[in-house]
Amino acid sequence: MATARTRLFLRSFAYGFSAAVLAIGGVTQASSGLAFSVPASRPGLSCYAAILMEWQSGRILYHRNGFTRMHPASLTKIMTALIALERGRLEDIVQVSEEAASQPGSTMYLKEGDTFTLEDLLYGLMLNSGNDAAWAIAEHIGNGDPGEFFRMMNERARQLGAINTRFSNPHGLTDPNHYTTAFDLALISRAALKHPFFKNLVATKEKDVIDARRDKIISLYNTNKLLWLYLGTDGVKTGTTEAAGQCLVASATRDDMRLLAVVLASGDRWSDAATLFDYGFSQWRTEKLLNAGERVATVPVSGGLKRQVPLVLEDDIVVCIPRFSTGLRVELDVPKKVRAPVARGAIVGRATAFLGSEPLVSVNLLADEWVELLTLLNLLAHAGALISKLLISFSLY
Repeated sequence: MATARTRLFLRSFAYGFSAAVLAIGGVTQASSGLAFSVPASRPGLSCYAAILMEWQSGRILYHRNGFTRMHPASLTKIMTALIALERGRLEDIVQVSEEAASQPGSTMYLKEGDTFTLEDLLYGLMLNSGNDAAWAIAEHIGNGDPGEFFRMMNERARQLGAINTRFSNPHGLTDPNHYTTAFDLALISRAALKHPFFKNLVATKEKDVIDARRDKIISLYNTNKLLWLYLGTDGVKTGTTEAAGQCLVASATRDDMRLLAVVLASGDRWSDAATLFDYGFSQWRTEKLLNAGERVATVPVSGGLKRQVPLVLEDDIVVCIPRFSTGLRVELDVPKKVRAPVARGAIVGRATAFLGSEPLVSVNLLADEWVELLTLLNLLAHAGALISKLLISFSLY
């Protein structure tokens, strides 16, 4: 375990050969850890732009014009919901302003002066696609300033790596300075689906919400018909404007694999998403190779009170690979030795999953223990602590 390139071979997957084995072309490793590949067999789609992403690993399984700037329509509301969940509290009481109630387009039927919890507004945002709910949320989280909320949206997009995205409103009504890409929407949706409430929210088919005075009930119905049409669908959001056309971000889960499909400017968004899901589930599979926190190596320490330090994985190693592929392995890249002091949690090396010669995902290896510098003072302190333990064990105190 002390060599500069330590190889840890995991299981070898033998599923036989298939005439439909996929060729993975042009795989690159981005700084975010996402791998990109183009399938040998391209799904037939009616949309102008599309992305198919495996949710857990973040691997892109297919794209068509995935990095072209497009109008997002109400897919914008995925980011609106994410900011609300990260910055607000579900139990917050929100009073609807005249400006929020008068927003054009799709609505959850809010009136000026209505008071709802942030939680109920999120249901109106994501099920009914309420532009009024979006503006009310923006005013609330922005402390009365929707512009501050838009700034939060754009800042969060940059943090997620959605660098071709700019938001100028919380609902997606057409604006020349409001745009995104299929790839950026996949990144944003992937982040949002890590939030437990969001996962439940976007899988909800219908919901009754009651205002804080308990004198008004609004029945909400999810606009995402794929929840009824495609087995395993569990989200996410529709969007439609004249400029954007039919848009959809959809999530579906089968055999513990969740796929995200983004289709923009589509002729039939339900069929396009189903086609992408059929392709993904039939041709790809996910494997969890190692768990976060699992000890996988030790490295010698020079000049320390301990002679070696164990290394653990910072995150799970989960890969998405062609269903019939073989040759999966994990390689550890660790130094021959490290010098004390070593802080617990310090990055010492990397673990990278490979399929053949192609890197799939890379995870940090962290020191799992503190290793102090070997000094006379430290040595005396540790000796004193050891003597104290021995005295206590023999009941001499």
